[in-house]
Amino acid sequence: MKQGVSSMGNSAYDGFDEKDFFDKVKAKFVEKAPNLSQSLNIAVIGKVSSGKSSLINALLKLSRKQAMKMTEVGARSGVQTDLVILKLDEKVYLIDSPGLDDVRAENSEVTKNFLKHIDVGIFVVTGSSDASQKKNLDDLRQHCDSIFVVLNKIDQWDDLRPKAIEEVIEQWKKSLGIEKIYPTCAKGYDPQSREPKMDIRGVFQLRQDIEDFLEKKGKDLLLKRHMAEKQSYAIAIIATALAVVAGEAFIPGSAVLITATQGVAIASLYYLYTGKILSPKTAIAILPTFLAQTAGSSLFLFVKSFLPPTGIVDVAAAGVAVIITLALLATVNHILSSGAELEQEELLRSKFRTYHQQAKEFLKDLALTDISQPPDWSTLVTKFLGSR
Repeated sequence: MKQGVSSMGNSAYDGFDEKDFFDKVKAKFVEKAPNLSQSLNIAVIGKVSSGKSSLINALLKLSRKQAMKMTEVGARSGVQTDLVILKLDEKVYLIDSPGLDDVRAENSEVTKNFLKHIDVGIFVVTGSSDASQKKNLDDLRQHCDSIFVVLNKIDQWDDLRPKAIEEVIEQWKKSLGIEKIYPTCAKGYDPQSREPKMDIRGVFQLRQDIEDFLEKKGKDLLLKRHMAEKQSYAIAIIATALAVVAGEAFIPGSAVLITATQGVAIASLYYLYTGKILSPKTAIAILPTFLAQTAGSSLFLFVKSFLPPTGIVDVAAAGVAVIITLALLATVNHILSSGAELEQEELLRSKFRTYHQQAKEFLKDLALTDISQPPDWSTLVTKFLGSR
């Protein structure tokens, strides 16, 4: 934006303080951005042979090869042979254990810190209802923000009458004193299994609800970063940014808001693909590389943002903001997903020019006249990226 703004020589910029503008953008960036320096602790508790490892692999969308690699590189056994500590990165730990007593017995600094605060507890049961399991569940409740109870290996009920599984679920609810249980099957996700057939049930809903809970805490990206398949999460980041800038274009001072939203989305995509935190300064410094390619549109957005709401001009600004943001974030997504670096300015400019032209054509019939009935942004982004 620095190239696209300060070099335009337009009278609209009389008295414009570039440093003040970017200071405001950085302040908004900090206000909007997720706190990626937090820690995330997940406990998967359940008896041996309850299929916890397969469930973990299914939740993370790991292939059998990826699951074996993670087990070899990221896991270490504790003193208790049934305890496995998965260090996904410096901030994210996932512990697979029969119960918290096993975690306590391991008695390392890792487990001591882990027990101080567990964000998510996944309590896994199998087979017929067992009231003795309630003790372990109650113990987990004392340390957890949220617990998801899972009835795993539901394929064992497939040959029985249809209502058999429903009865088992109700029995487990009663014996554990819970209102909700997730019936799941993660067959084929065990890296040690020789059975190639996959049978995955209930895992999507479990994953979705865990992610929704973590999103409310601002910790969802910490987990999504470790998902083997990241495109759906990238689409969600881009779609959210489009929805936000479409609305921000109608607000006085929108240039600051839109620029901050774009910067936050870049930083979120960067963390999703690399696991590294992009500072406000670095994220915002990337934007001029793109916006210099659309100087006229950027100038229009900037000038309009200092004017009072004017109806048709606001609609036009929203359209311009969406087109630029879609092209910008599609470029960043392409660069990062291919393993390239954001520092490659010529590559950024080249891809952005292509995406910007395609976005203008793709969105030429988009109507933003009624922001109370916005388009389905996720579907829009999916189609756009899928058509490239």
